Amino acid sequence: MTHRRAGLLLTALFLFASLFFAYSASALESTCPSAVIATATVIRSETEVTIYSDTARTEKIGKLKKGAVCQVVGVSGKYYRIIFDGIDGYALKSVLNVKGREGGAAHPGSAVTDLALGQYMFPSITKAKSMPIYGSIQTDAPLDTLFFFLWDERLQRMEHTIVMEVKNASANLDIGDVCKKIEFSSVTAGRKTLLIQGASDGTIVDIFSAPVYVCGKFKAFRNINDQCAFSAGKNRDNSAGRTWTPSATDKSLTITLPGDGSAELMTIEWRYPEKNFTVEFLDASGRTIGEETRTTGFYADVVEFPADARQARLTPAVDNWVWGLCVYDTNYSDNAVQRWQPVPEKLDLMIFSPHQDDELLFFGGAIPYACQKGADVGVVYMANCGRSRYAEALDGLWTAGLRNHPIFLGWRDHWGSNVSDALKAWSQNGMDPQKEVVRLIRQYKPEVIVGPDPEGEYGHGQHKLTSRLIADAVPLAMDESYDPESVQAYGAWEVKKVYLHLYAENQIQMDWEQPFSPDSPISPIFLATEAFDKHRSQQDFSMDRHGKISDNRVFGLYYTAVGPDEAKNDFFEHIDLQ
Repeated sequence: MTHRRAGLLLTALFLFASLFFAYSASALESTCPSAVIATATVIRSETEVTIYSDTARTEKIGKLKKGAVCQVVGVSGKYYRIIFDGIDGYALKSVLNVKGREGGAAHPGSAVTDLALGQYMFPSITKAKSMPIYGSIQTDAPLDTLFFFLWDERLQRMEHTIVMEVKNASANLDIGDVCKKIEFSSVTAGRKTLLIQGASDGTIVDIFSAPVYVCGKFKAFRNINDQCAFSAGKNRDNSAGRTWTPSATDKSLTITLPGDGSAELMTIEWRYPEKNFTVEFLDASGRTIGEETRTTGFYADVVEFPADARQARLTPAVDNWVWGLCVYDTNYSDNAVQRWQPVPEKLDLMIFSPHQDDELLFFGGAIPYACQKGADVGVVYMANCGRSRYAEALDGLWTAGLRNHPIFLGWRDHWGSNVSDALKAWSQNGMDPQKEVVRLIRQYKPEVIVGPDPEGEYGHGQHKLTSRLIADAVPLAMDESYDPESVQAYGAWEVKKVYLHLYAENQIQMDWEQPFSPDSPISPIFLATEAFDKHRSQQDFSMDRHGKISDNRVFGLYYTAVGPDEAKNDFFEHIDLQ
């Protein structure tokens, strides 16, 4: 969707829509460790910290050096009960920084709970940093301590650990007697899992795990650009990282890593898709220790540094420039780095999106739905809405679960209500849009195609044209006399099914709110909503408002080679996903 403000009819239609998102499901099924050991690091400036036999400081039974790591198994007033090097004792809370880390097998003991908590937090709206919690806990032995671990699913790390004392130890505990809400000093946006464990005289018990979603902007994973040196040339830092433009004298960009050589990888975002670039790696003496040439043609690439590399020399093959470059050390989060794959030679589902965001706003949970089913999915964007919109699209698709790099056709974006104007905009420089769509179908051989409303959702001519191009391309893709060049390259192809958004005949209704499995509360619309949040430039629109006005659950079966739908609730009905 683009140039929306130019449409007065659209403005009137959406004027009184609500201001905030309404989410339909909870967060992703947790990959948080099933067992977590509460650990603490000594942070006090003194060389050593005393371990006491009890909180009355009756006996000094050990010492902790600065930086030492111990296990926390309980709490009493100003003291943590800790285990260190076989010593079971107490140390002051003020000298320890408590966190969580992965443990081994699940902890012994059993717990029965009816705990409940809010699924969403809105710190960017209400400034709240707390989460209400209700219910009871029944265990085999009296609990004297509760541990609350907040695990970040995107970064795959523990974000917060809170240890609370149960003043009246009990095996039948009302959580309200311990806390009515869990207070966080700070919390970042995104998918979380809250894990609760308890201690009974030092024995840890697994109690409860639940997904939580914190609404707001993601905190970017920190790069180490400021610790690196970059060769002189036309470069500068911006919010996305370091940008660089080659010149006649500076055709390569040299990145010098920190002295400790701790860098692990760098991400490169290109201004234009770079089809051929070279990275040369050099060691501390300046000797070349490796070189690789990339031919992905992606807008975003990841380059990993060899262990001995101290410099990387980046050379684009054409007159391109780096739109953003970030260097990460060994502490980077793999889930936060976009490692795109090429579009497979054979697709199960091809989605044609007129603009960057239509694939979510009007197709709802189609992408996460198909990805979760294990389908090979390809997304084609027709119009070029600008480089920043491309970046938003990549962030959104990655969040939705897609790992195949999208296809950006880059045709001219133009607001208009009729198809002829749209065709004129897309036919510049001798381009034949119809032939290009047929070639894409023949090249990637999709079983199912999903496209926009023939009426253009809100009347946009480029939406209408995309729908028409798909409809006309299906018989042409089977016709060996049409475009013999692409027939020779890829062969003719028969698409099995074509669905068009809001098409009036043979309608189906997708249930985007249905969780993916009984064991996971996540739904396609939740992931789609989170993905749409990455389209920062389009946040005066929302999945809730406009996705419902132009019902993103409803599609019509425009074409089928495998018979009519019967269940009418699945794009892949009668399609064998292998």
